Amino acid sequence: MEVLSPNSAILDKTRELCTLILQSGEYQENVSKIETFFRNDDAQASYKEFAALGETLHQKQQAGLLSDEDVAGYDEKLKALKADPVTGEFMEAEQTLNGIVAQISKTVGKTLELGRLPEPEDMEEGGCCGGGGCGC
Repeated sequence: MEVLSPNSAILDKTRELCTLILQSGEYQENVSKIETFFRNDDAQASYKEFAALGETLHQKQQAGLLSDEDVAGYDEKLKALKADPVTGEFMEAEQTLNGIVAQISKTVGKTLELGRLPEPEDMEEGGCCGGGGCGC
């Protein structure tokens, strides 16, 4: 369901923001790292294997069967992935882009919640009263 009309000033400014993001060095650098990962079959295979291990361990945890050795093995494989230049940079890039989305979403959400531009202290973590905006 579209709430804003296609000619809305809000959507115009959103498009401007999106253009700015696409042109930013942060975005372009991180997309380049992701593209490098997707051109590397070995890196993708290692990452898929790691993701499958994560699913297996999640199922073991749900069943109450997760061991310290399982966790240690997972941590070891994660460390190896992060040490590999291609997968490590891919994981960092993914985290950075997700962080950008979260930060922008949080700022917009806080603006709507407060009815004003949020101050830095409004953006601090800490629940309702720790983050302000709830009237307490």
